Formats: sequence, structure tokens, C-alpha cells
Amino acid sequence: MNNRICSCIPPPVGWSVNRQTHPAITQAIFALSNNERTPEAIWEAPTPEEWRRISELVVEYVIDGDFAVDNGKFAWGPFETLRLMPARRND
Repeated sequence: MNNRICSCIPPPVGWSVNRQTHPAITQAIFALSNNERTPEAIWEAPTPEEWRRISELVVEYVIDGDFAVDNGKFAWGPFETLRLMPARRND
């Protein structure tokens, strides 16, 4: 990953699957986690700032080619979805 904020240790493979969460979201959650905020705590109840940073990281991961944009929807558990809007062109 070319991102300046990335997890030194990749998330466990089953973590995304067990939580029905897109791997890009999982990567961003693990990148932001620390001793004060575990990945589980961020996943269960992200602060507004964490939600914003995770959104930014997912966009960067897509731009860097680490994850495909697919349909622009990234599952965050069974009921939440992070949606990336297409970039507007300034023509």
C-alpha cells in the first residue's frame, strides 16, 4: 500500500468475513486502531472523526489501486455501508 497510514500487520483474514465488512474498511479500521481504541471498538461505534478518516483512507486505497471501487459501496457490517460518490469533473 502506498498510503502513509497503513497497518504494519495486515488484519486477520477472518475479521472481515466474521463482521460482514469490506476488506478496505477493515484495513482502514486497523490502520486507525491503537492502544486506546481497538479495531473492535472502532468497528462497533466509530467516532465522527474515525468515520471521516476511514472514508478518506478507503478513497486513498482505491486511488492507489489497493482495492477496486466495485459499485462504490463498502459494507461495514450487515447494516451499514460506506458509499463513495463518483468524483466530479471540473470541465
